[in-house]
Amino acid sequence: MGLAGVRSKRLFAGAIVLSALFGCASGSNSEGRLAQDCAGQGLTPGTQAYAACVERQQLQQQMELEQIRQAREAARGGTRL
Repeated sequence: MGLAGVRSKRLFAGAIVLSALFGCASGSNSEGRLAQDCAGQGLTPGTQAYAACVERQQLQQQMELEQIRQAREAARGGTRL
């Protein structure tokens, strides 16, 4: 692969990282925000459904952060994905 191909791959990886970062920056990642989102869905704090909702959102958040970490690693030329 030529130099242009390497540059375009790095540019693409950088764009992915920036998109992920700005996507996360647009929403609050605090536990309070997660709890508010679940309450906003009509779930009552202290119930199993509410706890499951918060847990699902926390898991989703962790997965998104892992994807960002992987994209950063790939953009740096690392091989871990």
